[in-house]
Amino acid sequence: MNNFLEPFPYPKRYYVDVQDSIEELIQNVQAPDALIAMEVGSCMSIVTQPLYDVRLPTGQVRPLSMNWAVIADSGERKSAVHAIVAKPIYEFDQKMKDKYDVQFEHYRAELDFWKSVLSGLKQRLVKLTREDACIKDIKERMLVHAKAKPVKPRPRRIMRKLTNERAMMEALEGCGESIGFVSDEGHVLVKGGALERVGINNSLWDGAELVMDRSEGVQLHVKEPRMSISFMIQRLIFKDFLGKRGDELRGSGNWARYLIGDPRTRKGTRFIFTVNPPYMHLPKLQARMRELLEEYERRIDLGKIERDILEFSEDAIRRWIELSNEIEFMLRPSQYLHDIDDFASKVLEITSRLAGVMHVFSSQEGKISVETLQRAFDIVGWHIDEFKRLFSPEFAVSEVVINAMKVEDYLYRYVWQANYTSVLKNHALNFGPIRTKAKFQPALDCLESLGRIQIGVGLKGERYINLHQAYFHAKQFPALQNF
Repeated sequence: MNNFLEPFPYPKRYYVDVQDSIEELIQNVQAPDALIAMEVGSCMSIVTQPLYDVRLPTGQVRPLSMNWAVIADSGERKSAVHAIVAKPIYEFDQKMKDKYDVQFEHYRAELDFWKSVLSGLKQRLVKLTREDACIKDIKERMLVHAKAKPVKPRPRRIMRKLTNERAMMEALEGCGESIGFVSDEGHVLVKGGALERVGINNSLWDGAELVMDRSEGVQLHVKEPRMSISFMIQRLIFKDFLGKRGDELRGSGNWARYLIGDPRTRKGTRFIFTVNPPYMHLPKLQARMRELLEEYERRIDLGKIERDILEFSEDAIRRWIELSNEIEFMLRPSQYLHDIDDFASKVLEITSRLAGVMHVFSSQEGKISVETLQRAFDIVGWHIDEFKRLFSPEFAVSEVVINAMKVEDYLYRYVWQANYTSVLKNHALNFGPIRTKAKFQPALDCLESLGRIQIGVGLKGERYINLHQAYFHAKQFPALQNF
């Protein structure tokens, strides 16, 4: 995984209907912009996927389910962002649990009564059998009674933190069930093996039918499932996981189904001036989420979950075709997408899904407009750049250059900005970011070859790192492109 170039700012302006909410969260929580915008996007997809599908211009009907992965280290306020944005979904889950508790108590009472009647019918059957009497009537009554057995209510919960395949299948058993596979601590998913089930995860993203065999000939049957995945994971854990399973995830097309972001940290800039900043715009986003969740509950109560199908306008279809051809051209050797063709193959479908989600949140009537499609593509375009930045071999950087960048950054922040133009070499080795001499010296050689520094010798033979003043005066960090 490469992460040495800085990402561009997240194109949050294209979320026109929820942009104010995103900006407000960025200001109040002070987490990275992409982390917040992607959390908002994931919650939007989770609450729309049970109600809507989208018909592609090619005719296929696809889910609005989406997968999101944010790479962010501890202290980036991942949990705080998730708790705020996803609050309406957790409230919905609690409401459904309370409803289930009432239904289950009623079911248990009905079942006790049903069992008592069944016991009486069995006793009557035994008596008639002993008397060698006709049992036709009692048999018919027992058959009718069997069909009247109370149906156990189903507990429903959208937000899940599943770690095994069976739990996932049980959560989605039936037709049209919808869940969000969410974690703000992605190491739980990695250690539990949830991200390694690439086959079933791919099938669920596609909304495919699944069957799992259980004991005694019983099957778990999942039809038209809807599942969005959203997780935030620490960089080192993610890098280690990719080292072990990255080839499989890329080769299976699993990563191609994710919108991935590795935003720049805001640590060191998060100064506060009030402890309880007001939220003026977030309630609008949460109100729309609750409105969609209430509609989902209404359809559940009707006993059959049916989804509406969104379609594109004629202008949007024409633009969709243009985008398809542009992407195809960029798959050629030496073109921008040629080395990330796995992700490129899913870009238009992901764009279509996101356009559907944005259309629903805009409360627009009719078909998805060309403007909404373009805005969705502009957002996905940022993730194309991220995928390229993180996974393209073209963006790989040698260890010597990486170490040189770290040393240069140290010299800029702790020497130059402290109004010094030189520092003892041993001091930089002992207190700088690279404290292994075998790695430190090649990094200095790299910087010296670029004219950034010069190694000098003092009166007692001590060595100094002298900074090139013109370069450091004009320097803006980071600047990998200068290497």
